[in-house]
Amino acid sequence: MAPAPTRGAARVVRCGVVGLATGLLAVLAHASGGGHVPSLPHVLVFALAIAWTCVPLTDRQLGLTELLGLVGVVQVAAHVFLGVLSSHPRDVPPAPSMALTHLAATAIVVAALAGFEQAVFRLAAVLASVLPRRLSPPPAIAPLRIPIAAHAPQPLSEVLRRRTLPRRGPPHS
Repeated sequence: MAPAPTRGAARVVRCGVVGLATGLLAVLAHASGGGHVPSLPHVLVFALAIAWTCVPLTDRQLGLTELLGLVGVVQVAAHVFLGVLSSHPRDVPPAPSMALTHLAATAIVVAALAGFEQAVFRLAAVLASVLPRRLSPPPAIAPLRIPIAAHAPQPLSEVLRRRTLPRRGPPHS
C-alpha cells in the first residue's frame, strides 16, 4: 500500500521542501533587494523553523490560497528577522525595491510549491492504483480492548428486594 503524502516520510519531505524553498528564497530576495545576508546557521535555523511550522498544515494537500498565505507571512517574517539581525535597525521597514523582490519571491515560491504539491499527490495516486493492497488486517500490536457497558447504579431498595425475594422458577430435579 502506497504511503499517503499526508503521513510519514512523505509529509516530512513536503515540510522540508516548503521550509527550505520558502526560507532560502526569502533570504535571496532580501539580499538582492539590498539587505543584509546572515550567516548560514541563521538561514538554516530560519528554514527549519518554517518547516516545523508547516507540519500542522500538511495534513492535507495545500491549495493556492493556503500557499500564498503561508509564503506571504514567511516573506514578511524573513524580512523582519533579517532586518533585526542586521546591524542597522532602520532596515526593518522595507524599501520599495526590497518589497518588490519579496513580492517576486512570493510569486515564484507559490508557483513552484503549487506544482510540487500537485505532482506529489498525483504520484501518490498513481502508486496507490498500481501497488497491491493489503487484504488482511494488519497484525495486532496491543491486546484487544473490548468495551464493557457499566451496570447502571441500582437504588438500595432494588438491591434489598433482589436479595430478600429471589426470583422463583420451576423446581429443580
